[in-house]
Amino acid sequence: MLAFHLLAAFSIASALVLFSVMVYSGRRMTTLEETRMLFRIGPIGGILIGAGIGLVFLFGVILAFSDDRFDIWDGWIIAGIILWAAFAAVGQRTGKYYTDLQKLTEQDGNEAEVLARLRAPTGALLHLATVGLFVLILLDMIFKPGA
Repeated sequence: MLAFHLLAAFSIASALVLFSVMVYSGRRMTTLEETRMLFRIGPIGGILIGAGIGLVFLFGVILAFSDDRFDIWDGWIIAGIILWAAFAAVGQRTGKYYTDLQKLTEQDGNEAEVLARLRAPTGALLHLATVGLFVLILLDMIFKPGA
């Protein structure tokens, strides 16, 4: 069960690396066509992160109930669940920002507006917050404070 929990976490990490490359590359786009090409790889990350978020939670709860060393009400597990919920919420907002931008790109939106929104700090800061929350979850799971 632990192996599946870790594989699901690795799925999330892989998606975050992919999205980080997209965010960084997106800030350097110069045309709508380049932007469209960039957004074509986004669905791969969406699948990885969607499946990973659900499976990490499922396997984590199963582990908490099945392992005699841990209880679901341990502080570090509760902190992990809270961080997981915050990660999912911020990640959803980040995804919406870039999905809306992708739709604008596909509708032959104003090139200047699309490129300006790609370079705007909003999406990058949201993504950075998502990555930061993921790192906090990893630290919580590795060091298990209070356990």
